[in-house]
Amino acid sequence: MYFVSIIIGLILVISSLFMIRREFNKAVNSQAQMIEQSRVYKDADLFQLLENLQLSIDEMNTAFYDIAQDLEGKYSLHEKEIEDLNKALFQLQHHFSEKTAPTVNAIEQNIKVMAQIKEQKKDIEITREIHEEKTDKRSEIIRLRSRGIPIAQIAKDLDMGVGEVQLLMRLKQ
Repeated sequence: MYFVSIIIGLILVISSLFMIRREFNKAVNSQAQMIEQSRVYKDADLFQLLENLQLSIDEMNTAFYDIAQDLEGKYSLHEKEIEDLNKALFQLQHHFSEKTAPTVNAIEQNIKVMAQIKEQKKDIEITREIHEEKTDKRSEIIRLRSRGIPIAQIAKDLDMGVGEVQLLMRLKQ
């Protein structure tokens, strides 16, 4: 149970980090555009641009802290559910007499086996999704490279590292 909760928490954290990274890249791009445009503005306009930039940064910080608080709340909720399940299991164990103890142990073992099977299914599904994503990226890289686009440009366009692009190209061969 703890493992599933931890995995869910990690998935949420990782997806949040990717969203934050994407928003940060958007902010950096908009900052670059503002700097480019600032060459034609007056000083008063530059101060207005700086204020707008500060507001954007404040909004990003607020969004980040909202996500962090949301994750903490979900973690606490899962922690509470696990605690409640442990209490219920403890009560069930004490409820049954010595004669039914082997049956309870068998049920617990079956539950553990079922949980392991579910985890394995999830792992297989995640592996399949990652493989499909890499296959899609790999085919896109090969298509762009066949057009004569440099590896550095492909990496930039696909928001990947140059080494990752090279690796995926080698895997295709």
